[in-house]
Amino acid sequence: MNRRRLLLGLLALVLVMFLVACQSRAIPQPILTAHFIDVGQGDSILLQAGKMNVLIDAGEREMGERVVAYLRAEGVKSIDLLIATHPHADHIGGLAAVMASFPVRRIIDSGQVHTSQTFLNYLRLVDDKKIPFETPNAQVVELAAGVTLRVIGPRQAYDGLNDGSVVALVTAEQVSLLLTGDMEERAERDLVAAGGIAAQILKVGHHGSSTSSTRGFLQMVRPQVAIISVGQGNPYGHPAEPVLARLRESGADIYRTDVHGTVVLRTDGAKFSIKTQRRTR
Repeated sequence: MNRRRLLLGLLALVLVMFLVACQSRAIPQPILTAHFIDVGQGDSILLQAGKMNVLIDAGEREMGERVVAYLRAEGVKSIDLLIATHPHADHIGGLAAVMASFPVRRIIDSGQVHTSQTFLNYLRLVDDKKIPFETPNAQVVELAAGVTLRVIGPRQAYDGLNDGSVVALVTAEQVSLLLTGDMEERAERDLVAAGGIAAQILKVGHHGSSTSSTRGFLQMVRPQVAIISVGQGNPYGHPAEPVLARLRESGADIYRTDVHGTVVLRTDGAKFSIKTQRRTR
C-alpha cells in the first residue's frame, strides 16, 4: 500500500512538473512576434506588436511574392515601418513586390547608394508612392506598450555597404532582439566600443559569414539564441564553420532558415518560445 502511494505521489509530482514546463514554454498572449522568413540566401523579418507591422528587408526580387504571401497569411494589411538595412539585392530586391502590394507608412533606409538597377527601382517606387523616407538617426519607435525598436547602428559612415547596415535593437520588456543586417567586423567593433548591448536573440550578421560574429561582439551580446538567414547550398559557404563554432562557444542555440525554414519567435516580455517551419529531429 505504501509503495502504491509512493508511486502515485511520484507520478503526480512528475505530472505537475510537466505541466509547469509546458506552461513555461507556451506564450498564449505574445506582446511581440518576430518572423524570420525563409527567403533563401537573403534576409526578411516581420515584427508584429499590438497593431504594428514592421518589415525589415524582403530578400531577392524573386522572393518578393513569397514575402507578400507570407505577410497576407499573417493578416498584414499595411506596413507601418519598413527598414531597408542596406542596398544589396538579397535584402531589398523583394521590396518592389511588397510596396506594390501593401501601403507603407514610413521607411528607414541606410542612406547608402548603389548603382544597381534593383536599388534604382526601389528608389523610384519610394518616390512614386511618396513614402516618408528617413536615414538612421538613433530613432526610437514604440511598437506597442512595453515594446520598442531602437536604431543603434550604423555608428558612423563606412566604406563597405555591409558595415553600413541599419542595426535595430528590439526590446519587449525583459526580452531583446538584436537585428544586424549584414554588419561585419568593423561595425561590430564600434558597437562593442559603445558598450552596453545585450540581447537574448541575435539575428546573425551577413548570413553567418566569416566576416561577422566576432568573439568580442558575441561576448558583449551574450545571445541565448542565434538565428541565421541563409540559403541552402549557397555558393558563399555561409554559414562559415568558424562562426558556428563561436556561436556554440557562446552558448547560443542556433537556428538556420536553410535547415529549419521560417523561424517564429514569440515573447510575452518575460519568456519566449520558438517555432520552426521544419523539424530537424
